[in-house]
Amino acid sequence: MATHTHPLGTVADLDERRLGEFARELDGHLVRPDGERYEDARSVWNGLINRYPALVVRADGASDVARSVRYARESDLPLSVKGGAHEQTGSAVADHGLVVDLSPMDDVRVDPEAQIARVGPGARAEDVLAATQEYGLACPTGSAGTVGIPGSTLAGGIGWIRRKHGLGIDALRRVDVVTADGELISASPERNEELFWAIRGGGGNFGVVTSFEFELYEVGPTVQGLGIFYPFDAADDVLRTYRRMARDAPAELTTLLLVGDVPGLPSMPDDLAGEDAVAILGCYAGDPAEGADVVEPFRELTDPLVDMTDEMPYELLHDLGTQLYPWGRKYTHRSVFVDELTDDVLDLVLERREAAPVSMATIGVWPLGGAIGSGLDAAYAWDDKRYMLTVEANWEAFDNRPTLDWAAETERLLRRAGAEGAYSGFTGVEERDWEDWPAQVYGDSYDRLAAVKAEYDPENVFAHNVTVDPGDE
Repeated sequence: MATHTHPLGTVADLDERRLGEFARELDGHLVRPDGERYEDARSVWNGLINRYPALVVRADGASDVARSVRYARESDLPLSVKGGAHEQTGSAVADHGLVVDLSPMDDVRVDPEAQIARVGPGARAEDVLAATQEYGLACPTGSAGTVGIPGSTLAGGIGWIRRKHGLGIDALRRVDVVTADGELISASPERNEELFWAIRGGGGNFGVVTSFEFELYEVGPTVQGLGIFYPFDAADDVLRTYRRMARDAPAELTTLLLVGDVPGLPSMPDDLAGEDAVAILGCYAGDPAEGADVVEPFRELTDPLVDMTDEMPYELLHDLGTQLYPWGRKYTHRSVFVDELTDDVLDLVLERREAAPVSMATIGVWPLGGAIGSGLDAAYAWDDKRYMLTVEANWEAFDNRPTLDWAAETERLLRRAGAEGAYSGFTGVEERDWEDWPAQVYGDSYDRLAAVKAEYDPENVFAHNVTVDPGDE
């Protein structure tokens, strides 16, 4: 037996002979705690996460994933899956466990005639867009270029063309999945239909998706973008006017309102960086000339601090998200859904922003509706909601507790004001006594998800996520 250690102590007792056999079976690489790649292998985008796995497998294909699942079960190791991108909550890195790192599996193959993309699980939004925008095509992805395809899609997939073309799960046609038994199966509307229903909103509870097939839509490569920052002292009027304008906007226009500050980006004036502000960002998924007329009223709410509105490459919108949320900063993002932006909700948004202990804390308002969930039969539980609100705590200070508490309390107050549910990509990094994330994320889909979980993962091998308990069937 071999004991592998890190500065915090013992991580695992493993059979060295069997471990060696496992390493030789892999087409990819096995990273151990004493290896030079270990620190890099265990790190994730969120600087708040600091976990020490026993082993990391940098998988080079579905066969490596299957071998890793079987080895983790044989060795009684907790198993987690790392898609190579944000991994915000830290669930991708199992302390003392085995991490399957999918980031090397980042291939993207595009069939422009059929308007289909086949995407590996290590790909990020920017990888998919680089391949599809060559043909003026895109599928819905997360809103930042560095968002990973697995996490963002299986949570739902809320991005910049959501109101025109729906969520990521609306475009998903087929997946290949390694199950808890280490078997590779396919799921689609015609095959393993119940599994296909479950993963679209149920996340990684049922296996490791090793391939995605998406329908593509005509988008870009140039779109009409919207990017404007208004002074915070006009925030009350801006939010109430935005409420009406977002409600009446055409489906081609997707917007996002952020109550926070002016970010210190190269494109921003240095003297405004850190100043409290209300930003309205957006994308018109249609003729840019028509889009310019549609976004114009959003630019006239009052005198702006900064106006970046212009035609721009569709990929550039995602690059902005990457710049706003860089690698290594500390993050805890929470979420709720509402049917209406009531006065109480908007008042609370402003009050909680003013109460934030750090300047980069932000509250986001995401209009939904449009094509989201149109005729879709999937586990994603909140496709009928009009808005998602995100509590985005972003900070670099040493003292974490004030910001963590602010985020949790803001979410709790929003729920008291009538909000409900949660998006599984935004569930913070810790759970308070009053919280039940599975119930919030899965809503009315939970019981059916538990039945699928009991069929495909009765021993709860895939437990490092917003977990569905197979015993709840």
